[in-house]
Amino acid sequence: MGNKVTSIRVDPELWKRAKIVAIEEGVTLSDLIQEAISIVVDWRWLVDELQLNVDMNLLEKMIEAKSRGRKPFVIVSDKTAVELVREGRDRWL
Repeated sequence: MGNKVTSIRVDPELWKRAKIVAIEEGVTLSDLIQEAISIVVDWRWLVDELQLNVDMNLLEKMIEAKSRGRKPFVIVSDKTAVELVREGRDRWL
């Protein structure tokens, strides 16, 4: 199935910022918008499907930070990423 062509109303200042982010990221505006929609839809599905106790305000702030090209959070640890993942696995089993 091909891409659907549609139109939406977007705040002009937000649209301008989105175009700048797309240029900085080296992606098309269409790809940036699809990624943003995907982030919101996928996270909401994950929260609903797994019934996680997630602070939706915090989640929205993280999504907003990501959409502006910032890192929503940074893990600071002396351990490697592999060590952190291994430690966390038993919490989800």
